[in-house]
Amino acid sequence: MTRFWPPLLALSAATFATVTAEMLPAGVIRQLGSGLAVGDSAAGLLVTAWALTIAVTSIPLVRATLRWRRKRLVLACLAVVSLANLATGLAPVYAAALVTRIVAAAAHGVFWAVVVAYAAALVDPERVGRAVSVVLAGPALAGLVGLPAGSAVANVLGWRVAFVVTAAVCVASAALIAVVLPDVTTGTDTGAGAGAGARRGGWDRTARPVLVTAIGGALALVGYYATFTFIVPLSMLAGFSSGSVPGLLAAAGAGGLVGVVVAGRAADRWPGGALIVTTAALAAAIAGLAIHDEPALFVVDAVLWGALIGVLPVVLQARVLRLSSDAFRPIAGSVLVTALNLGIGLGAALGSLTTRLGLSTWLPSIAGSVTIAALVPLVIASGLARRVGVRPPHSAEAVCASEP
Repeated sequence: MTRFWPPLLALSAATFATVTAEMLPAGVIRQLGSGLAVGDSAAGLLVTAWALTIAVTSIPLVRATLRWRRKRLVLACLAVVSLANLATGLAPVYAAALVTRIVAAAAHGVFWAVVVAYAAALVDPERVGRAVSVVLAGPALAGLVGLPAGSAVANVLGWRVAFVVTAAVCVASAALIAVVLPDVTTGTDTGAGAGAGARRGGWDRTARPVLVTAIGGALALVGYYATFTFIVPLSMLAGFSSGSVPGLLAAAGAGGLVGVVVAGRAADRWPGGALIVTTAALAAAIAGLAIHDEPALFVVDAVLWGALIGVLPVVLQARVLRLSSDAFRPIAGSVLVTALNLGIGLGAALGSLTTRLGLSTWLPSIAGSVTIAALVPLVIASGLARRVGVRPPHSAEAVCASEP
């Protein structure tokens, strides 16, 4: 795996950039709302719009680009995300900001449908979990560094500058990808693989456990994003000032980075059980954010909350890769991205509705209940996997056309 560290780290840098762009409204929600003359709930809907756009466009766009070279597709997605974030920073009114977020989200969805399978294609099957954990360290660092930095920049220079800086980070990650990422040859590409491509992307017996697992992951994220989108108001209920929010976000992000480091080996050693245990623990941590009278306990729970959301994507995506046949894997990524972003969008909407109704103090309990419900489809999916005889793949999805 050592020779693949440079391309895996390049992919990780790209996930850092795009997830920072995705999460930024949550860290600047008050400044953004004020600048665009809307309230917290409307500003929070920018997160919902992003997620719902991905849910609607991911599968069609992935199917439309099945024959694109994977590296070219990754670079194109990063270019669109960068330009759209620059446009968000320049948006004169809320409607314009909403349109730019929709454009960025469409590209982000395709990028995420491709990037994890790309990482899996670079390593042996038994190391898929570790490869995924390297790539998903990017989102963890986005929580640890990107989002707090964006919030801090917004406090000093304004939210518009924060979006412009994020666009520049996306450009830098694209440049790194262009230099160090090997191209891959898959059955979805043009050229020699075109014949195989016609057979790929089909639905087969592995689709059912993948779909049910994706539903479980979506429910888990409903609870998480209901609290994440409104973590600033929740932290203020616990006695924190707006100036201390970047530090709180950094602490949660540090927990997320630790979670990612642990998750890779857990996903390889306990591919099914790790996902179920992580989801149950995340539900408890979400509910724990209802601790409003003890700031120290709130911080401890926020760190645990961050750590578990670092673990969840790794064990979930590694599980889906292992459940998928080689033929279904190109579509499995888009199915998972679609389901997860429905979860993100519904979570942000749940948070907005709860806040609008004046029930902010009940938000963690409501969100935790939704996440615990995710255990039902996850257990069902495990049974379906056994019934159809799913086994880990014995060969990587793709071979490198050139090595780093």
